[in-house]
Amino acid sequence: MSLGVEKEKIKLTGNMKFDAVTVSPGFADYRVKAGLNANDKLLVAGSTHPGEEEIILKVYKGLSAEFPDLRLLLAPRHPERSKEIEKLALNYGFNAVFISGLPPPRVAAGQPAAVFILDTIGQLISFYAIADIVFVGGSLIKKGGHNILEPAVFAKPILLGPWTFNFRDITSLFLKHKAALLVRNQGELKEGIKDLLHNPATAKELGWRAKDLILQNQGATERNFGYIKNYYPALAA
Repeated sequence: MSLGVEKEKIKLTGNMKFDAVTVSPGFADYRVKAGLNANDKLLVAGSTHPGEEEIILKVYKGLSAEFPDLRLLLAPRHPERSKEIEKLALNYGFNAVFISGLPPPRVAAGQPAAVFILDTIGQLISFYAIADIVFVGGSLIKKGGHNILEPAVFAKPILLGPWTFNFRDITSLFLKHKAALLVRNQGELKEGIKDLLHNPATAKELGWRAKDLILQNQGATERNFGYIKNYYPALAA
């Protein structure tokens, strides 16, 4: 309205980002491909930035003794940083294995690495699909966060830091409806993950609230098209 548009001519149709996320078949076998055992719990840290991987590795190291079946996958926002992250993992005493280099025999033997590093493009959604807990990066540092809808569509319990200004409306909606956990620092991240591991029912409920929010907010694309075709009837033909 500040641009001079009449109020009655403005239509709020929603956020089309909710329409862009879908569940595709074929992800379930990724747990087998990754060599995960039935009891293993996979923590996926997606779209991480410099400064976040070290925090996550410290948290993982602190949780490993209490949760020996916990596995970690670090998925840097920029895969070209994979070697840098490998060095970090080694410094913390972990064997790091790149997803691109997992030989089939090793996977089949069911011997997962303590830390996986996703060094390829286009596979993060596959690992969100098989995760038990997800941390969405770019949010513990001032990068503005990344898309939490990608893990939410799989009903995954999501943790995120306070810096989410790139997705402010979506993250505010999720936090308002208790469909994601806000963690402000390393200590809160550790306690948040620990609580979800100790309380699988809580984790499951958090994940389903996230998915339900997506379902409630879908349809903006269709509504937009409905308004547009009123002015361009040929589109409806």
